[in-house]
Parts: sequence; structure tokens; C-alpha cells
Amino acid sequence: MEGIEHAMQKKAAELERVAEVLVTGEQLRLRLHEGKVIKDRRHHLRTYPNCFVAKELIDWLMEHKEASDREMAIKILQKLLDQSIIHHVCDEHKEFKDAKLFYRFRKDDGTFPLDNEAKIFMRGQRLYEKYVIFGFQCQLQR
Repeated sequence: MEGIEHAMQKKAAELERVAEVLVTGEQLRLRLHEGKVIKDRRHHLRTYPNCFVAKELIDWLMEHKEASDREMAIKILQKLLDQSIIHHVCDEHKEFKDAKLFYRFRKDDGTFPLDNEAKIFMRGQRLYEKYVIFGFQCQLQR
């Protein structure tokens, strides 16, 4: 019985870590869109929509005190890459590189892999955003 309980606690802890990474990634994505860090980019006569330059994002994370140094910023972004939240635009790099490479949030190009837990989480996130915005609008009308 203890083995089952331990396994369930371990699974719950893992889901919590994944949820934290998803939330962090989504918050970062929204901030980067607001700050115009994510935008259409051109390279060799080809346009890559909704992407960011790795080196620029590392600079941004440090400027906004989200990472203490370049090494920490790379670790944060590698975690997002490992969890399939971001990817290299051509899927050529499995390690996040501090270079002039284009990366994109999978949510921005429709390639985010949704398992059941992620679907439930994303639905909860949308509901939360809807009610927070709705609640804020109701307060403004008072």
C-alpha cells in the first residue's frame, strides 16, 4: 500500500513541476509578445513567423532580472526546450544555444504536443484568464 501511495506522490510532484514549467513558459511567451521580442524574422529570403533570437532573449532575461547571468538564462530556456514548450524553428538544435538562432514557442505555431494533462491544464489556464479579465472588467464598470 505504501508503494502505491509513494508512486502517486511522485507522479503528483512530477505533474506539479510540469505545470510550473507550462505556466512559466506561457507567462514568458505573453511578456515577449507584449515586448515585441517575438516577431516575424527574415533569414536568407525566408520569413519565420512569431520567433525570437536566442541571444536577444538571453539578454532580455538578464535585463528584466529573470536570470542572474547567461548560464542561468540558458538553463531556463533549455528546460522550456526539454518540455517542448519552445523549439528551434527548423528543429535542428536539441540544446539551447546562446547564438543568433531562431526559436519559437510551440503554442505560437500550433505544434505544442497536448497530452491529457496538458489539455486539462491549458483549459484551466484559459478559464482563469477569462475570469480574471472578466472580473477586472466588472470592477472597472463599477
